[in-house]
Amino acid sequence: MTAMRHLFMVLPLLAIASCASAGTAEEFQWSVECPKTVDKGSEFTFTVHAVRPGGPEVAGVTYRYQILWTAGSGSPLRHKGSSAALERVHARMVPGPATMVVTCENKQGLDVKVAETTFEVK
Repeated sequence: MTAMRHLFMVLPLLAIASCASAGTAEEFQWSVECPKTVDKGSEFTFTVHAVRPGGPEVAGVTYRYQILWTAGSGSPLRHKGSSAALERVHARMVPGPATMVVTCENKQGLDVKVAETTFEVK
């Protein structure tokens, strides 16, 4: 019975810990690995990298990204991702430049821009 009680106390703590990110925006140097050109309507991949200054890359840092497409909405959708994980996206059908903006929570809990890259839809 005591073991069962301990299990019920530990499970909620594990659930909370599994939701935590590996760090905040200020703790990393950020970069985006993305093709410079993509064909309209095609699927392409990108990876966001979070590296500790003077240290290794850290996988699992939660971020959000938006892609500002040519002739796109003034308020694009925000998507979630994790550092070091390959993301897949379909390019829009309208050719022209696109900008990807990556944000992450800082220590105050605010979403701040950590990286930005541009590519061309052809």
